[in-house]
Amino acid sequence: MFVNPHVFFFLKDGEIIAWDYKNHQQFALEKLYFERLVDWSKEAVLEPAPLDKELAEGALLCAQQPPNKEWGWDVLAQIYHIGTRDIATNLGELDPQQWTKEYLEYCQGISQEAPEFHTKREGEVIELPSPNLGLLKNQNFLDVVKARKTCRSFTGAPVPLEYLSTLLYVSLGPLHDRWQDLEDNNLMVLGVRKASPSGGGIHPEEAYIIAFNVEGLEPGVYHYDAQQHYLTLIKKGEFEKQVIELLLGQFFAKGLAFGIFLTSRFDKIWWKYPHSRAYRVALLDIGHASQTTLLTATALGLQTWLTGAFYDSKVEEFLEIKTSTESSIFFIGAGYGDNQSIPPEILKILQEES
Repeated sequence: MFVNPHVFFFLKDGEIIAWDYKNHQQFALEKLYFERLVDWSKEAVLEPAPLDKELAEGALLCAQQPPNKEWGWDVLAQIYHIGTRDIATNLGELDPQQWTKEYLEYCQGISQEAPEFHTKREGEVIELPSPNLGLLKNQNFLDVVKARKTCRSFTGAPVPLEYLSTLLYVSLGPLHDRWQDLEDNNLMVLGVRKASPSGGGIHPEEAYIIAFNVEGLEPGVYHYDAQQHYLTLIKKGEFEKQVIELLLGQFFAKGLAFGIFLTSRFDKIWWKYPHSRAYRVALLDIGHASQTTLLTATALGLQTWLTGAFYDSKVEEFLEIKTSTESSIFFIGAGYGDNQSIPPEILKILQEES
């Protein structure tokens, strides 16, 4: 017999839980059953025992050795990848009428438990100038897409606050104002319409602005209120050196006019989609939001740099996020640069070694 390779174990309330993440099954195991699986995992030939039949019925043991499929990452990544595949396969068997009925019943069932969608941070409110959409109206889309390029060498020149306001409004803010087709049909509006798509229209992303050199805005950390289009001051200060340290020493952040930490409010997502597969969508949502931000910044004549490498817990402490339901996911830097994807420090070393 062979132990199912798609099982992990954890302790909960004094019980050993076996989680078959491929088949989406969980079992509470008595110690004897767990020890039997441990013995089989040693690849020894054991005498048949009644326990084996029960373990086989739960698919924790199998008669044939499972194929060893290629996987280039660690086990944790494999657990998540396989464990979030092939969810709710029964839905594909429903006709449109039954599918719609079950979906609406589910939505009505959770509608009374909706979290507060509007994230409002405490602090001094900083009014933003009205977004200047005229800065974008004459832009050729193809030219903008082709011009978007990661830059790792910035000049430190200031960016007008009007540009930051326009960027936030178009990329992350209330660009669409109302969700007209829902309101026209007298439907409850819980989601939000923005420039980028989001699973369920939830838009879990939050934006924290690190102002380094923005004309008319004191250097510091701000939260962007995407519903009301204003900034809330978190703290004032010159944080360039600290941010570089938080970004694992990526010195390319030097000279940025501002940076944006994108976080995700997980509680908004798991309210509607409680399965772990929704974590995939949370990451995709940040990807959509960041790409829209990058293209808008490019259309405004700014250059951008982005990274997902940073000290997560330290970033959240820096942003004064005090809840485990919101987590940092991505960083975008913007400003004026020299359009070089390879920073001078790295280029110099490469040239010396060639």
